[in-house]
Amino acid sequence: MVKQHFRYSASILKTGQLLGALIALFAFMLGSLLLLELPNLSEMDFAEIFRDDYGNIHFELQILVIVSLIGALVAAANRKVKVTLDSETVSINIPKLTGLGLMGLTTGEHRIPLHTIRKIELTPVTGFRNMAQAIQQSRLRLITDSKTYLLQPYNFFKVGAPDHRLGLTGAFGKPKARVEAIINEAPLVRALSEAAGEASVASKPVDRSGPLAKQFNLLRHRGMVIELVLLTGLGAYALTDYLLLTNYLILGDLPLWPFVSAGLLAGALGIRLGRGAPGAERVGVAAMLCMVAIAATYPGIQRYTLIASPEPMSVAYEMTGAAHFEHSDYPAIDQRSSNITEYWESLETGANVDFRVHKPVLGFALVDMSPVYEKSRAFYRARE
Repeated sequence: MVKQHFRYSASILKTGQLLGALIALFAFMLGSLLLLELPNLSEMDFAEIFRDDYGNIHFELQILVIVSLIGALVAAANRKVKVTLDSETVSINIPKLTGLGLMGLTTGEHRIPLHTIRKIELTPVTGFRNMAQAIQQSRLRLITDSKTYLLQPYNFFKVGAPDHRLGLTGAFGKPKARVEAIINEAPLVRALSEAAGEASVASKPVDRSGPLAKQFNLLRHRGMVIELVLLTGLGAYALTDYLLLTNYLILGDLPLWPFVSAGLLAGALGIRLGRGAPGAERVGVAAMLCMVAIAATYPGIQRYTLIASPEPMSVAYEMTGAAHFEHSDYPAIDQRSSNITEYWESLETGANVDFRVHKPVLGFALVDMSPVYEKSRAFYRARE
């Protein structure tokens, strides 16, 4: 018997289609950003977006880097997962860093003689409304004289053979009775069934009822798909533009009507698009769309102010107290709670400080604090 090698994939989607979906999502997010009319983009120092007033990397970005590193470690561990089958043994190598043990699956290194395998038991899962969930929850049990090994039957693909995994359409289709047939035809299942000839092969479907078992499939409803696209686009815009606007200070009170209008419009649109979906999903997704729209309004009205008033004016404020500045025609600038108090304290009370102010468009003005932050960084560097 020729030795057979099987590799593990956390996804049940074909590699090409998975990469295509990720590239399409990235292109959508990048296109949304490029469509924004960002003023003076060529003059923007993008390094300042990621740093606070002291010049340190934002804490949130540090957490993001840590999470990304953990994800990279898990991905690297997944690439080392393998099952090798020859005429006498089946060898399993699943590093613990994959996290599969958290799902009750077998991890570690195991060498199982084929003659000790007494039963190969498949447990296809029913009760889910889409194929992807049903297949991911299905299990393969290798029952030997002394131990039971638990694997995901469909996630192992045979090295050198065509990719047996599903496409996007099949993954989100209705499973019905197809799950058991698909699991039985998985390369690892077929190879084990043929190699362990003396072992009995059984299939025991399991009905997984519960809050996630029979949920409505959002991706099968056109209106819900549109809402999910809007959620992704608005969320990506809100996060991206929020980071781009961290160097701007709001002067005055924000108007309430843009937030109310955006929330009502998004909520009404969500309810309209969700027609035909169950009430919980219809209201829930519409509420999420409403909240994301309100969140996106915050950077949106600031961006509109910068577009309507692209050229800032230099306004001389008088420092009436430590980190407190006043001007007769503009609201006061209070920086007493900022992170650069030592820099402000180095300035003399009564001195004039120039701020670059974008004139009000929606009732509030914007102050470009980039020059101030640059001076404060120079101040702290000189103290070191």
